[in-house]
Amino acid sequence: MLEKKSFKENFKIEIEKLKKMTFQDKIWYIKEYYGIQILLTIIVIAILGSIFYNMIFKKDPVFTAMYLNRPITNESYEKISTEFSTYAKLEETNDYWELKPNVNVTLKDGIVTGGMEYLAKTNAMIAGQLLDVLVTEEYFINHFANQNILVNFEEILPPDLLEIVKDDLVYIKNIDGIEGAFAIDVTNAPIIKESVYVAGPIYFSILANTKHLDTSILYLKYLYNI
Repeated sequence: MLEKKSFKENFKIEIEKLKKMTFQDKIWYIKEYYGIQILLTIIVIAILGSIFYNMIFKKDPVFTAMYLNRPITNESYEKISTEFSTYAKLEETNDYWELKPNVNVTLKDGIVTGGMEYLAKTNAMIAGQLLDVLVTEEYFINHFANQNILVNFEEILPPDLLEIVKDDLVYIKNIDGIEGAFAIDVTNAPIIKESVYVAGPIYFSILANTKHLDTSILYLKYLYNI
């Protein structure tokens, strides 16, 4: 049976081999026999470095808005992303926000028939407090209002802004049968009119568990060009 050499012994042998080689032979030998190991090591180091960097330095978004079944154009996506960053002065603090412009769930006769995975992801984001604003259609406003997870705008908007949007407030009953202004019809808001490309009413809502209420209200003001 061949004697199995220890790592230390093998390492010593390899060092001795390299000492006897010319510089070019050393490069060839390392590349030929250790190239894959070195490449894999570099990849692992890069992945770990990226993970640690994101854990330590990357900030969470200060605000996230989703357009569910009310998609916006690609041009508008770029425009809104840049404009609202400036409007909210996010660049001054090196913060960023996320815009999810085109999440589609198929409905037929009030029943979800497609895109269930997107609805599940939306629910997971809401549960994890990763979603602040939802711009969507009537079905989903009723769906989420019935779960008591939307804010009542009459309770959270400043008086001056409430006066501006009062005619657009949408009153819905929640699961307890209590009626509240859980949505705003933003169909005619200037930014929405030039961005959303599907027909039908467009409703704005804020999740009750948002961690960014002030920024969510600021986004509503932005949509109205206030």
